[in-house]
Amino acid sequence: MNEITKEEQRDVQLGLMSYIDRVCREHGIEYSISAGTLLGSVKYKGYIPWDDDIDMMLTRPNYERLMEVLMGDLPEHFTLLYYKSHTAYLPFAKLYDNRTYFISELDTLNKGTGLFVDIFPLDSLPENKVKGEQFKKKVRTAVTKLVSSAPNGLSYASSEKRLYFLVKSLLWLPYHLRYKVRSRVLAEKVDILMQKYNDEEHKFCNFVWSPPKRTGYFDKGIFTEYEDIDFEHLKLRKIKNHDVYLSELYGDWRNPPKKRAVRNHSYYRWYWKEKND
Repeated sequence: MNEITKEEQRDVQLGLMSYIDRVCREHGIEYSISAGTLLGSVKYKGYIPWDDDIDMMLTRPNYERLMEVLMGDLPEHFTLLYYKSHTAYLPFAKLYDNRTYFISELDTLNKGTGLFVDIFPLDSLPENKVKGEQFKKKVRTAVTKLVSSAPNGLSYASSEKRLYFLVKSLLWLPYHLRYKVRSRVLAEKVDILMQKYNDEEHKFCNFVWSPPKRTGYFDKGIFTEYEDIDFEHLKLRKIKNHDVYLSELYGDWRNPPKKRAVRNHSYYRWYWKEKND
């Protein structure tokens, strides 16, 4: 097996992001890099030393437009993981490089996929945060059913902690037995549910499958203006008012903790399917 080095991993991710950026510019689709990727671009003009992935976010209309374009045509070595085009068990899209794959003791949900860029839709949330948290809880329950419908749904975990993984597996067992093999129907239900408040006038939005309370309520106004920013050797797009977003997400984002400020995928080992010398 040809294990992918950290440098190669980043080259692949940047290739994916470069393609997405080009498609968005050609079709007039606005997006912003997000989470640790946005933090890294502002502080380091690239990856945060302890981060290992690329995230991006789009308002729901732009997200749907991007999905339509990516479903229409892709380079041969790219695959869109999105429930309308492939079997998918998460409520967001991934564009991955199908020349690569991973081995993980914890995540078998996405088995067979490769190095990726996460693409998150932003949907409306009620101003009343009690109501908003109830809605987010309902979304999380629906996503649990979706994830549990996967053949390996019980093996999925987004944590490096084995105890957490085992406890979650036990809690999800009833869902797995009930909802297995119904993934397409469940994915569509989740997608519709996430858009519940989009037809109403609400001030806030977020990726609504987000942790309770911790990553909150973004004013929609910050998603109306965008600008270019350097990220490694690329020039990508970001929201102009990144301070409001990063402050809501990380608090004192200018002085984040040295480690664990963002999600890390250290429980993955990446490999080339075929390595051309």
